Amino acid sequence: MGEHARHHWIVRVTHWVNAVALTLMVASGLRIFNGSPEFAPKGGTFCCYPFEGRSIPASLTFGGWLAGARHWHFAMMWVLVVNGLIYLGFIYLHGEWRDLVPRRGDLRDTWAMIKFYTFITKNHPRQGKHNALQKGAYFAMPWIAVVCVVTGLAIWKPVEFSPLTNVLGGYAWARYWHFLAMVAIVVLAASHIFMVFAVDPYSLRSMTTGGYSERLSPEERNARPFYHLLPQAAAAPAVVAAPVAEVSAAEKSEIT
Repeated sequence: MGEHARHHWIVRVTHWVNAVALTLMVASGLRIFNGSPEFAPKGGTFCCYPFEGRSIPASLTFGGWLAGARHWHFAMMWVLVVNGLIYLGFIYLHGEWRDLVPRRGDLRDTWAMIKFYTFITKNHPRQGKHNALQKGAYFAMPWIAVVCVVTGLAIWKPVEFSPLTNVLGGYAWARYWHFLAMVAIVVLAASHIFMVFAVDPYSLRSMTTGGYSERLSPEERNARPFYHLLPQAAAAPAVVAAPVAEVSAAEKSEIT
């Protein structure tokens, strides 16, 4: 199996822009949250957040102060929206969306990957460029981003977008849905980073230079998290002995 270009340069550039912009947006959003670290209105209660009134550790925030964090948050929002549209437009025109959309049998393939990762089965399922778990995460990410944008608009302009804010349950609930969408994106991103280093560290090269060797793929290495990370040794070709020609009796007499 030879080496090939796994990701187009547009996919690689938008991936790293997303990584930087998303990090800054989440961190600045947490700084904004610390301006009022609860979802209930003053004097009220909120049912579904057990850490009401507790600030996020400052080391996880970005922006310096509330106004600064808001500026960074909105700046990164535009970067993510424009970058996301470029990415989605490219994979649609280039046909790569076919590798990511759900298909019949994905639930079966997801269960096969879970059984492999939990050592129930011995061999890595053969599922192509992305396994079913990867496809599910990559497909869900843009939809969660849409939820972030919609709920963000509802809490940014709750009067101008009051119909939207009301549909989401009011300002407090819109803020809560925005927070949960952020948590979902962080969980997916963290899981993605973990699996890259724990299962397929060779894919880092494919997201920088584009090159990727199928000989190093998880399928070929039968790789689970932190298991079979090194490339498998290629089997030595069997040496077949040349057949020994039989010597006739006449030839023997000539020899003697």
